[in-house]
Amino acid sequence: MPDWILSWILIGLTIWPLIQVERWIHKHIQGLGLLLTNNPQAAVLIYYLLLLPGVALHELSQWLLAKALGVRVKKFRLWPEKQRGGIIRLGLVEIDPKTDTIRATLVGMVPLATGLAAIALIGSTHFNTDVLLDSLLTGDLPTIIAGLNAFVSAPDFWLWVYLVFAIANAMLPEPHDRISWPLLGGTIAAIVIFLLVLDLNILLQTWVQGPLAQLARWVSLALLIALTIDVICMMLIAGMEWLFSRILNRELEYR
Repeated sequence: MPDWILSWILIGLTIWPLIQVERWIHKHIQGLGLLLTNNPQAAVLIYYLLLLPGVALHELSQWLLAKALGVRVKKFRLWPEKQRGGIIRLGLVEIDPKTDTIRATLVGMVPLATGLAAIALIGSTHFNTDVLLDSLLTGDLPTIIAGLNAFVSAPDFWLWVYLVFAIANAMLPEPHDRISWPLLGGTIAAIVIFLLVLDLNILLQTWVQGPLAQLARWVSLALLIALTIDVICMMLIAGMEWLFSRILNRELEYR
Protein backbone atom coordinates (compact mmCIF):
# COMPACT_ATOMS: atom_id res chain seq x y z
CA MET A 1 0.00 0.00 0.00
CA PRO A 2 1.42 3.44 -0.92
CA ASP A 3 2.53 5.59 2.03
CA TRP A 4 0.17 8.43 1.08
CA ILE A 5 -2.86 6.11 1.25
CA LEU A 6 -1.74 4.80 4.65
CA SER A 7 -1.40 8.39 5.91
CA TRP A 8 -4.96 9.28 4.90
CA ILE A 9 -6.25 6.05 6.50
CA LEU A 10 -4.46 6.95 9.74
CA ILE A 11 -6.04 10.41 9.65
CA GLY A 12 -9.49 8.87 9.28
CA LEU A 13 -8.88 6.39 12.09
CA THR A 14 -7.53 8.92 14.62
CA ILE A 15 -9.96 11.85 14.29
CA TRP A 16 -12.97 10.26 16.03
CA PRO A 17 -10.99 8.79 19.00
CA LEU A 18 -9.19 12.13 19.45
CA ILE A 19 -12.52 13.99 19.65
CA GLN A 20 -13.85 11.53 22.26
CA VAL A 21 -10.66 11.59 24.34
CA GLU A 22 -10.56 15.40 24.22
CA ARG A 23 -14.13 15.62 25.54
CA TRP A 24 -13.27 13.19 28.36
CA ILE A 25 -10.15 15.16 29.29
CA HIS A 26 -11.97 18.50 29.40
CA LYS A 27 -14.60 17.07 31.73
CA HIS A 28 -12.21 15.21 34.00
CA ILE A 29 -9.61 17.98 34.35
CA GLN A 30 -12.39 20.09 35.85
CA GLY A 31 -13.49 17.15 37.97
CA LEU A 32 -9.98 16.49 39.27
CA GLY A 33 -9.55 20.18 40.10
CA LEU A 34 -12.82 20.15 42.03
CA LEU A 35 -11.83 16.95 43.80
CA LEU A 36 -8.49 18.43 44.93
CA THR A 37 -9.69 21.91 45.92
CA ASN A 38 -13.40 21.42 46.70
CA ASN A 39 -13.78 24.87 45.14
CA PRO A 40 -15.51 25.36 41.75
CA GLN A 41 -13.65 28.60 40.98
CA ALA A 42 -10.28 27.03 41.75
CA ALA A 43 -11.19 24.03 39.60
CA VAL A 44 -11.94 26.32 36.64
CA LEU A 45 -8.64 28.15 37.18
CA ILE A 46 -6.69 24.86 37.14
CA TYR A 47 -8.56 23.79 33.99
CA TYR A 48 -7.79 27.11 32.29
CA LEU A 49 -4.11 27.30 33.26
CA LEU A 50 -3.42 23.72 32.13
CA LEU A 51 -4.74 24.46 28.63
CA LEU A 52 -3.67 28.12 28.40
CA PRO A 53 -1.06 27.71 25.60
CA GLY A 54 -3.59 25.89 23.45
CA VAL A 55 -6.36 28.37 24.25
CA ALA A 56 -4.08 31.28 23.33
CA LEU A 57 -3.12 29.64 20.02
CA HIS A 58 -6.78 28.86 19.24
CA GLU A 59 -8.18 32.32 19.90
CA LEU A 60 -5.23 34.34 18.57
CA SER A 61 -5.13 32.40 15.30
CA GLN A 62 -8.85 33.09 14.81
CA TRP A 63 -8.46 36.76 15.68
CA LEU A 64 -5.47 37.24 13.36
CA LEU A 65 -7.13 35.50 10.41
CA ALA A 66 -10.37 37.42 10.97
CA LYS A 67 -8.42 40.68 10.84
CA ALA A 68 -6.51 39.54 7.75
CA LEU A 69 -9.77 38.65 5.96
CA GLY A 70 -11.48 41.88 6.96
CA VAL A 71 -13.98 40.13 9.25
CA ARG A 72 -15.34 42.26 12.10
CA VAL A 73 -14.65 40.72 15.51
CA LYS A 74 -17.45 41.50 17.96
CA LYS A 75 -15.87 39.88 21.03
CA PHE A 76 -12.36 38.68 21.85
CA ARG A 77 -11.57 37.00 25.14
CA LEU A 78 -8.65 34.95 26.45
CA TRP A 79 -10.05 34.10 29.87
CA PRO A 80 -12.69 31.60 31.02
CA GLU A 81 -16.36 32.42 31.35
CA LYS A 82 -19.31 30.33 32.46
CA GLN A 83 -22.04 29.91 29.85
CA ARG A 84 -25.63 28.78 30.09
CA GLY A 85 -25.96 25.21 31.28
CA GLY A 86 -22.79 25.49 33.38
CA ILE A 87 -20.44 25.05 30.41
CA ILE A 88 -17.05 26.75 30.79
CA ARG A 89 -15.77 28.49 27.68
CA LEU A 90 -12.03 29.10 28.01
CA GLY A 91 -11.81 31.81 25.34
CA LEU A 92 -13.87 33.41 22.62
CA VAL A 93 -13.60 35.04 19.21
CA GLU A 94 -17.08 36.08 18.12
CA ILE A 95 -17.30 37.36 14.55
CA ASP A 96 -19.99 39.43 12.88
CA PRO A 97 -23.01 37.15 12.18
CA LYS A 98 -23.31 38.77 8.75
CA THR A 99 -19.92 37.35 7.70
CA ASP A 100 -20.17 35.27 4.53
CA THR A 101 -19.94 31.48 4.80
CA ILE A 102 -16.50 31.17 3.18
CA ARG A 103 -14.72 33.57 5.52
CA ALA A 104 -16.62 32.29 8.57
CA THR A 105 -15.56 28.74 7.72
CA LEU A 106 -11.91 29.77 7.29
CA VAL A 107 -11.93 31.55 10.66
CA GLY A 108 -13.58 28.53 12.29
CA MET A 109 -11.08 26.04 10.85
CA VAL A 110 -7.84 27.97 11.38
CA PRO A 111 -7.26 26.79 15.01
CA LEU A 112 -7.27 23.17 13.85
CA ALA A 113 -4.82 23.98 11.04
CA THR A 114 -2.46 25.94 13.30
CA GLY A 115 -2.73 23.34 16.06
CA LEU A 116 -1.87 20.47 13.74
CA ALA A 117 1.00 22.47 12.25
CA ALA A 118 2.39 23.26 15.71
CA ILE A 119 2.14 19.63 16.88
CA ALA A 120 3.69 18.31 13.65
CA LEU A 121 6.53 20.83 14.00
CA ILE A 122 7.15 19.84 17.63
CA GLY A 123 6.98 16.15 16.73
CA SER A 124 9.42 16.43 13.83
CA THR A 125 11.94 18.69 15.58
CA HIS A 126 11.82 17.72 19.27
CA PHE A 127 10.57 14.10 19.38
CA ASN A 128 12.81 11.32 18.07
CA THR A 129 9.84 9.40 16.65
CA ASP A 130 11.87 7.47 14.07
CA VAL A 131 14.09 5.87 16.73
CA LEU A 132 11.05 4.99 18.85
CA LEU A 133 9.12 3.42 15.95
CA ASP A 134 12.16 1.46 14.74
CA SER A 135 12.73 0.05 18.23
CA LEU A 136 9.06 -0.92 18.64
CA LEU A 137 9.05 -2.72 15.29
CA THR A 138 11.96 -4.95 16.35
CA GLY A 139 9.86 -6.62 19.06
CA ASP A 140 13.03 -6.97 21.13
CA LEU A 141 12.47 -5.78 24.73
CA PRO A 142 16.00 -4.39 25.39
CA THR A 143 15.89 -2.54 22.04
CA ILE A 144 12.43 -1.15 22.84
CA ILE A 145 13.61 0.05 26.27
CA ALA A 146 16.66 1.68 24.68
CA GLY A 147 14.41 3.36 22.10
CA LEU A 148 12.09 4.67 24.83
CA ASN A 149 15.07 6.02 26.79
CA ALA A 150 16.37 7.80 23.68
CA PHE A 151 12.88 9.16 22.99
CA VAL A 152 12.32 10.69 26.44
CA SER A 153 15.93 11.93 26.69
CA ALA A 154 15.31 14.70 24.15
CA PRO A 155 16.05 18.20 25.54
CA ASP A 156 13.04 19.70 27.37
CA PHE A 157 11.03 16.60 26.49
CA TRP A 158 8.33 17.06 29.15
CA LEU A 159 7.87 20.72 28.27
CA TRP A 160 7.12 19.76 24.66
CA VAL A 161 4.79 16.98 25.83
CA TYR A 162 2.87 19.52 27.90
CA LEU A 163 2.64 21.95 24.98
CA VAL A 164 1.32 19.20 22.69
CA PHE A 165 -1.23 18.26 25.37
CA ALA A 166 -2.41 21.87 25.75
CA ILE A 167 -2.58 22.50 21.99
CA ALA A 168 -4.26 19.18 21.16
CA ASN A 169 -7.03 19.79 23.69
CA ALA A 170 -7.81 23.30 22.49
CA MET A 171 -7.45 23.08 18.70
CA LEU A 172 -10.70 21.36 17.68
CA PRO A 173 -13.62 23.45 16.38
CA GLU A 174 -16.08 24.62 19.02
CA PRO A 175 -19.90 24.65 18.81
CA HIS A 176 -20.01 28.42 18.26
CA ASP A 177 -17.58 28.26 15.30
CA ARG A 178 -19.52 28.80 12.08
CA ILE A 179 -18.05 26.07 9.87
CA SER A 180 -19.82 24.91 6.71
CA TRP A 181 -18.74 21.28 6.37
CA PRO A 182 -20.72 20.85 3.12
CA LEU A 183 -18.78 23.81 1.69
CA LEU A 184 -15.43 22.19 2.56
CA GLY A 185 -16.40 18.77 1.21
CA GLY A 186 -18.07 20.25 -1.86
CA THR A 187 -15.03 22.37 -2.72
CA ILE A 188 -12.70 19.37 -2.60
CA ALA A 189 -15.11 17.24 -4.64
CA ALA A 190 -15.56 20.03 -7.21
CA ILE A 191 -11.79 20.37 -7.71
CA VAL A 192 -11.38 16.61 -8.20
CA ILE A 193 -14.32 16.41 -10.65
CA PHE A 194 -13.01 19.44 -12.56
CA LEU A 195 -9.60 17.82 -13.02
CA LEU A 196 -11.16 14.51 -14.08
CA VAL A 197 -13.52 16.16 -16.59
CA LEU A 198 -10.61 18.00 -18.18
CA ASP A 199 -8.71 14.71 -18.31
CA LEU A 200 -6.04 16.12 -16.03
CA ASN A 201 -5.70 12.93 -14.00
CA ILE A 202 -1.91 13.12 -14.43
CA LEU A 203 -1.94 16.48 -12.64
CA LEU A 204 -4.32 15.06 -10.03
CA GLN A 205 -2.04 12.06 -9.48
CA THR A 206 0.96 14.39 -9.15
CA TRP A 207 -0.82 16.40 -6.47
CA VAL A 208 -2.07 13.32 -4.63
CA GLN A 209 1.38 11.71 -4.54
CA GLY A 210 3.27 14.99 -4.05
CA PRO A 211 2.07 17.95 -1.95
CA LEU A 212 -1.08 16.21 -0.70
CA ALA A 213 0.92 13.14 0.32
CA GLN A 214 3.33 15.31 2.30
CA LEU A 215 0.39 17.12 3.90
CA ALA A 216 -1.16 13.78 4.86
CA ARG A 217 2.11 12.63 6.45
CA TRP A 218 2.33 15.80 8.56
CA VAL A 219 -1.34 15.69 9.60
CA SER A 220 -1.24 11.97 10.46
CA LEU A 221 1.96 12.52 12.48
CA ALA A 222 0.33 15.38 14.40
CA LEU A 223 -2.87 13.43 15.08
CA LEU A 224 -1.01 10.30 16.21
CA ILE A 225 1.22 12.31 18.57
CA ALA A 226 -1.80 14.18 19.96
CA LEU A 227 -3.85 11.01 20.44
CA THR A 228 -0.98 9.08 22.05
CA ILE A 229 -0.23 11.85 24.56
CA ASP A 230 -3.93 12.36 25.28
CA VAL A 231 -4.52 8.65 25.96
CA ILE A 232 -1.54 8.55 28.35
CA CYS A 233 -2.79 11.71 30.10
CA MET A 234 -6.30 10.25 30.27
CA MET A 235 -4.97 7.22 32.15
CA LEU A 236 -2.98 9.46 34.51
CA ILE A 237 -6.01 11.65 35.23
CA ALA A 238 -8.20 8.58 35.83
CA GLY A 239 -5.59 7.16 38.19
CA MET A 240 -5.30 10.45 40.10
CA GLU A 241 -9.09 10.67 40.41
CA TRP A 242 -9.24 7.14 41.82
CA LEU A 243 -6.37 7.80 44.26
CA PHE A 244 -7.47 11.20 45.58
CA SER A 245 -11.12 10.23 45.85
CA ARG A 246 -10.03 7.58 48.36
CA ILE A 247 -7.49 9.75 50.16
CA LEU A 248 -9.91 12.69 50.50
CA ASN A 249 -13.01 10.50 50.86
CA ARG A 250 -14.81 12.39 48.08
CA GLU A 251 -16.65 11.05 45.07
CA LEU A 252 -17.17 12.65 41.66
CA GLU A 253 -20.34 12.28 39.64
CA TYR A 254 -20.27 13.19 35.94
CA ARG A 255 -23.37 13.94 33.90
